[in-house]
Amino acid sequence: LTAEGPLLDHTSQVYLTSLERLETHFNAARFDRVMLEVIETVDLRYIDGVKTNQSPLPMIMSIVQAIMYILGHQELDVTKWPKCRKLITHHIFKEMRMIDVRSQLKIHKLTLAKECIKELNAGDIAMELGPKALMLWKWVRMMLAVQNL
Repeated sequence: LTAEGPLLDHTSQVYLTSLERLETHFNAARFDRVMLEVIETVDLRYIDGVKTNQSPLPMIMSIVQAIMYILGHQELDVTKWPKCRKLITHHIFKEMRMIDVRSQLKIHKLTLAKECIKELNAGDIAMELGPKALMLWKWVRMMLAVQNL
Protein backbone atom coordinates (compact mmCIF):
# COMPACT_ATOMS: atom_id res chain seq x y z
CA LEU A 1 0.00 0.00 0.00
CA THR A 2 1.16 3.51 -0.72
CA ALA A 3 -0.08 6.84 0.57
CA GLU A 4 -1.26 7.69 -2.94
CA GLY A 5 -3.02 4.39 -3.60
CA PRO A 6 -6.77 3.78 -3.55
CA LEU A 7 -6.39 1.49 -0.56
CA LEU A 8 -4.92 4.08 1.78
CA ASP A 9 -3.62 2.63 5.02
CA HIS A 10 -5.34 4.75 7.69
CA THR A 11 -2.88 3.55 10.32
CA SER A 12 0.27 4.61 8.49
CA GLN A 13 2.33 7.46 9.92
CA VAL A 14 2.22 9.28 6.57
CA TYR A 15 -1.57 9.30 6.67
CA LEU A 16 -1.73 10.39 10.31
CA THR A 17 0.79 13.19 9.76
CA SER A 18 -1.10 14.41 6.68
CA LEU A 19 -4.37 14.39 8.60
CA GLU A 20 -2.83 16.39 11.44
CA ARG A 21 -1.38 18.95 9.03
CA LEU A 22 -4.70 19.28 7.24
CA GLU A 23 -6.56 19.98 10.49
CA THR A 24 -3.93 22.53 11.54
CA HIS A 25 -4.10 24.22 8.15
CA PHE A 26 -7.91 24.26 8.24
CA ASN A 27 -7.93 25.86 11.70
CA ALA A 28 -5.41 28.52 10.65
CA ALA A 29 -7.34 29.29 7.45
CA ARG A 30 -10.62 29.50 9.38
CA PHE A 31 -9.02 31.82 11.93
CA ASP A 32 -7.68 34.09 9.17
CA ARG A 33 -11.06 34.24 7.41
CA VAL A 34 -13.06 35.04 10.55
CA MET A 35 -10.45 37.55 11.76
CA LEU A 36 -10.68 39.35 8.42
CA GLU A 37 -14.48 39.46 8.74
CA VAL A 38 -14.17 40.89 12.26
CA ILE A 39 -11.85 43.66 11.08
CA GLU A 40 -14.14 44.47 8.13
CA THR A 41 -17.31 44.51 10.26
CA VAL A 42 -16.31 45.90 13.66
CA ASP A 43 -14.71 49.31 13.87
CA LEU A 44 -12.95 51.10 16.72
CA ARG A 45 -15.92 53.45 17.21
CA TYR A 46 -18.03 50.42 18.11
CA ILE A 47 -15.32 49.14 20.46
CA ASP A 48 -15.10 52.59 22.08
CA GLY A 49 -18.87 52.65 22.48
CA VAL A 50 -18.82 49.30 24.27
CA LYS A 51 -15.96 50.40 26.49
CA THR A 52 -17.53 53.70 27.53
CA ASN A 53 -20.93 52.18 28.26
CA GLN A 54 -21.28 52.00 32.05
CA SER A 55 -23.97 49.32 31.90
CA PRO A 56 -24.18 47.61 28.50
CA LEU A 57 -26.68 44.90 27.68
CA PRO A 58 -25.78 41.59 29.29
CA MET A 59 -25.26 39.95 25.88
CA ILE A 60 -22.49 42.29 24.77
CA MET A 61 -20.92 42.10 28.23
CA SER A 62 -20.82 38.31 27.93
CA ILE A 63 -19.26 38.44 24.47
CA VAL A 64 -16.57 40.91 25.56
CA GLN A 65 -15.84 38.88 28.70
CA ALA A 66 -15.44 35.74 26.58
CA ILE A 67 -12.99 37.57 24.31
CA MET A 68 -10.99 38.75 27.31
CA TYR A 69 -10.75 35.20 28.66
CA ILE A 70 -9.54 33.92 25.30
CA LEU A 71 -6.95 36.71 25.23
CA GLY A 72 -5.69 35.36 28.56
CA HIS A 73 -6.90 37.96 31.03
CA GLN A 74 -7.42 37.00 34.66
CA GLU A 75 -10.85 36.00 35.94
CA LEU A 76 -10.61 38.66 38.66
CA ASP A 77 -10.26 41.37 36.00
CA VAL A 78 -12.96 40.04 33.68
CA THR A 79 -15.94 39.10 35.87
CA LYS A 80 -16.92 42.64 36.91
CA TRP A 81 -17.74 45.03 34.07
CA PRO A 82 -15.97 48.13 35.49
CA LYS A 83 -12.67 46.20 35.48
CA CYS A 84 -13.37 44.30 32.27
CA ARG A 85 -14.08 47.40 30.23
CA LYS A 86 -10.67 48.80 31.20
CA LEU A 87 -9.12 45.84 29.36
CA ILE A 88 -10.67 46.99 26.07
CA THR A 89 -8.08 48.95 24.10
CA HIS A 90 -7.56 50.14 20.56
CA HIS A 91 -5.17 47.20 20.20
CA ILE A 92 -7.90 44.60 20.68
CA PHE A 93 -7.83 43.51 17.02
CA LYS A 94 -4.06 43.17 17.17
CA GLU A 95 -4.36 41.07 20.34
CA MET A 96 -7.01 38.90 18.71
CA ARG A 97 -4.87 38.42 15.57
CA MET A 98 -1.77 37.49 17.58
CA ILE A 99 -3.31 34.31 18.97
CA ASP A 100 -1.65 31.19 17.57
CA VAL A 101 -4.55 28.83 16.86
CA ARG A 102 -2.10 26.03 16.09
CA SER A 103 -1.15 25.75 19.76
CA GLN A 104 -3.45 24.80 22.61
CA LEU A 105 -4.68 27.76 24.65
CA LYS A 106 -5.31 27.48 28.39
CA ILE A 107 -8.29 25.18 28.80
CA HIS A 108 -9.44 26.99 31.95
CA LYS A 109 -9.73 30.30 30.07
CA LEU A 110 -11.50 28.63 27.15
CA THR A 111 -13.96 26.99 29.53
CA LEU A 112 -14.70 30.37 31.14
CA ALA A 113 -15.22 31.89 27.68
CA LYS A 114 -17.56 29.08 26.70
CA GLU A 115 -19.51 29.58 29.92
CA CYS A 116 -19.94 33.30 29.11
CA ILE A 117 -21.62 32.68 25.77
CA LYS A 118 -23.44 29.40 26.39
CA GLU A 119 -26.88 31.06 26.59
CA LEU A 120 -26.37 33.26 23.52
CA ASN A 121 -27.53 32.52 19.99
CA ALA A 122 -27.00 34.23 16.66
CA GLY A 123 -30.63 35.27 16.18
CA ASP A 124 -30.94 37.08 19.49
CA ILE A 125 -27.58 38.80 19.09
CA ALA A 126 -28.40 39.95 15.56
CA MET A 127 -31.81 41.28 16.59
CA GLU A 128 -30.78 43.01 19.81
CA LEU A 129 -27.17 44.04 19.20
CA GLY A 130 -26.62 43.99 15.44
CA PRO A 131 -23.96 42.68 13.06
CA LYS A 132 -20.89 43.98 14.92
CA ALA A 133 -21.65 42.14 18.15
CA LEU A 134 -22.67 39.10 16.10
CA MET A 135 -19.28 39.08 14.40
CA LEU A 136 -17.48 39.24 17.76
CA TRP A 137 -19.61 36.31 18.97
CA LYS A 138 -18.74 34.36 15.83
CA TRP A 139 -15.04 34.97 16.55
CA VAL A 140 -15.45 33.55 20.07
CA ARG A 141 -17.33 30.52 18.69
CA MET A 142 -14.64 29.97 16.06
CA MET A 143 -11.88 30.14 18.69
CA LEU A 144 -13.65 27.57 20.85
CA ALA A 145 -14.22 25.32 17.84
CA VAL A 146 -10.61 25.36 16.61
CA GLN A 147 -9.51 24.62 20.17
CA ASN A 148 -11.91 21.63 20.19
CA LEU A 149 -14.14 22.97 22.95
